[in-house]
Amino acid sequence: MIRHIFLWQAAEPRERATILDLLAQLSHRLPMIRSWELGAHIGEPNANGDPWDGALITDFDSWEDLAAYSDDPFHNEIVQQLLPLVRSRAVVDFVRKDA
Repeated sequence: MIRHIFLWQAAEPRERATILDLLAQLSHRLPMIRSWELGAHIGEPNANGDPWDGALITDFDSWEDLAAYSDDPFHNEIVQQLLPLVRSRAVVDFVRKDA
């Protein structure tokens, strides 16, 4: 199983809810997603630095399914809407050893 993690920091605090709403749309429209978690950071910055505002964690059965997700027109439409709303983003993809 392939795990895909997307982290973001909103460009403006008022955009946090909009970002969550946009990302939530992906789970309903893209059947190649095997499992899904979406959440916003809770708490203030601390000694570890500024936290990411949220995370989207998706699992896929194969690298091909992840590629299909990445290339899907609806996914790309959501990404284009997100780009102006985020100041930083990060992605990590890896093979889950427990799956």
